[in-house]
Amino acid sequence: MITKTLKIAEGVNINYIRTDKFKSNIISFNFITQAQNEAVHLNSMIPLILLRGCRKYPTQSEINKKLQYLYSGVIDTKNEKHGEFQIFGFDIDMLNDKYANGAEITKDSTELLCDIIFDPYLDKGAFSEQYLENEKINLIDTIEAEINNKTKYSTNRCVEEMSKGTAFAVKRFGEVENVEKITPKTLYDAYLKALKTIPVEIYVVGDCDFELIADEFEKRFSNIERTIIAPSFAQIKRKAEKVSEIDEKQDIKQGKLCLGFRTGKNIQDGDYHVAHLFSEIFGASPTSKLFVNVREKMSLCYYCRSMLSQRTGIMLVAAGIKFEDKEITQKAILDQLEAIKNGDISQEELENAKRSLRNSYMQVYDNPSAMQTWTLYRAISENYDIPIGEAEKVEKTTVEEISAYAKNITLDTVYFLKGEDANG
Repeated sequence: MITKTLKIAEGVNINYIRTDKFKSNIISFNFITQAQNEAVHLNSMIPLILLRGCRKYPTQSEINKKLQYLYSGVIDTKNEKHGEFQIFGFDIDMLNDKYANGAEITKDSTELLCDIIFDPYLDKGAFSEQYLENEKINLIDTIEAEINNKTKYSTNRCVEEMSKGTAFAVKRFGEVENVEKITPKTLYDAYLKALKTIPVEIYVVGDCDFELIADEFEKRFSNIERTIIAPSFAQIKRKAEKVSEIDEKQDIKQGKLCLGFRTGKNIQDGDYHVAHLFSEIFGASPTSKLFVNVREKMSLCYYCRSMLSQRTGIMLVAAGIKFEDKEITQKAILDQLEAIKNGDISQEELENAKRSLRNSYMQVYDNPSAMQTWTLYRAISENYDIPIGEAEKVEKTTVEEISAYAKNITLDTVYFLKGEDANG
């Protein structure tokens, strides 16, 4: 999908995905670094504090007024965890100049985004303590919301247990106690380190003056001496050596069962389309075996779905169940996996899954943000397949290929979150 790529500074690339399908264009600015417990909370905070104000527009209110002037442009912070990598930065959505009655939206929006990133509002040589304290509250609320969402909490805990001591286990936003310790000086130091050492990928999606945008970012980076610390690929564990059983009790009314599997594969192995098709048939869609059989026919779960992470080589199956139904539900899930390993996939199941994936892949072209995310994630994994190419591969995938993929999958961890008064 990328039509042009320029290196504008050491470790900084700007990529153009040209399309005239949309009335707006987006710029996505992404720092890409290794997820580390000692830095993830600081990196999570950087976009939040930068969006509070810059030297030219010292308050968030003034930034928002400028965005309104730019035909209601929108700037969003981003902080994502993709396998062992943390991705943080900004997305700006701006109206195409041709619909702006002569206004220079692209130029002004790019300058605003660069002001926010490169020329922040400072107080006594560091970030504003008042802004920081407010954003600490917001970030802690976000972390606690994930803890209070027991479905999310249980899947996170399962991944943590499967990935102890690796970057895969690092929490997306960090720990509350680490957020509380952030000071204006430590955060400003982390920000400077990011500008000087972390690789950056910038994506421009739409129909706009790409050279103008590239020139502005190149000018801003020209004042920064960069020595890149490149993130390294983590080695995935391809096969479970034994099954770990972990029970945890909390004051809850619904049990949360999470089975963690090693798939034996990751996205760099080149058979992502087979993995995705397997996942659709197994538990990622309303026509999957887990939904139709375990949830609907057997009525064992309030929900039951599989989630595949090709970056980590991990697949999770999450189910909300009665406390007493843990063993029977676990067996039912494993039975459905065994059926796929044995090639028990009907033509209807195969066609439903292929149709669902085709639609999913082709919908990427209907959303500029989805186009950017697709391209970024595959660039990180050194897999440059485009959606239409994946859709064509899916069409040709056979039951035998799906069954062969499933045979590599081994159960690694059984995590069960149950109530305080449950007997297990």
